[in-house]
Amino acid sequence: MSAQKEQHSDAARDMWETTNDDYEKFRPSHDKAGVRVLLEHLGLVDNVNQTNGTTPTDDVSPTTYDVLDVGAGTGKCTRVIKDVLGEDARIVALDPVAGMIRQLKANVPGVDAFVGPCENIPLPDNSVRAVVSSQSFHFYANEAALREVHRVLIPGGKFGINFTGDDEKYPLVHGVYELIRKYMYPECPEYYLNPLLDTSWKNCFDAAPLFTPLQEHIFPWENQQTLPDAESVVKLFMTYSAIAREPDVRKECAEKMLKLLTTDPAIAQNGNPLEVPRLNALYWCTKKVQ
Repeated sequence: MSAQKEQHSDAARDMWETTNDDYEKFRPSHDKAGVRVLLEHLGLVDNVNQTNGTTPTDDVSPTTYDVLDVGAGTGKCTRVIKDVLGEDARIVALDPVAGMIRQLKANVPGVDAFVGPCENIPLPDNSVRAVVSSQSFHFYANEAALREVHRVLIPGGKFGINFTGDDEKYPLVHGVYELIRKYMYPECPEYYLNPLLDTSWKNCFDAAPLFTPLQEHIFPWENQQTLPDAESVVKLFMTYSAIAREPDVRKECAEKMLKLLTTDPAIAQNGNPLEVPRLNALYWCTKKVQ
């Protein structure tokens, strides 16, 4: 990982150590329909043994995990994966922020969870049927992470990436994003805010050709998130890692965001809940055998 990339990832981890409570409270769970579609592309739906997890084959041992959720955060996607695949699915989660993993263990019982970066996955070779990165791959889009994902996947295993993209064609998202762009920390990549607009995170796949070409499927959430008031929307967006870390800068950003949400006629609440329109952006590929 480059020094600049590591600096961005460290900055995000530092911010989440202090905002993981708001992250858990205001960030939505992942769209179940989108997660299900991704798991179907990964060959997992209806393909998990209903009594004791993965059915052993020549390439899969009884100790193989069905899914590794990397960059799992507080378990927003992990719990949906478990809901889709069922209680017997063998799921393991990994995140570099200890506070996030503490919440994940409390929120998603029955899932193994570890603190650590994607560049150093604490699992043996060929031990996972599929790896999922949900709303986090841009933090570790580098060759070292891809090599680790490749290492832990079984032969023919699949890697799925799920980004939740706020839909900028809607006034609320467009207005808030334009404001956030004025308060992003220096040299913050655009894809930390909108990985659908800036797809340079894909470049690492060309640098390390360990997988088949990425396939993609982008479509709206089935059930969009609504929040009761402008203050809640501000708390949601202030968990975004692109915003500068300095307390006075964050305070000013939050104040201007609240003013925007309560005075812009295109966004005004008028007594109704505020909807944050989102897209599922799904990508997947298959491990190449070296």
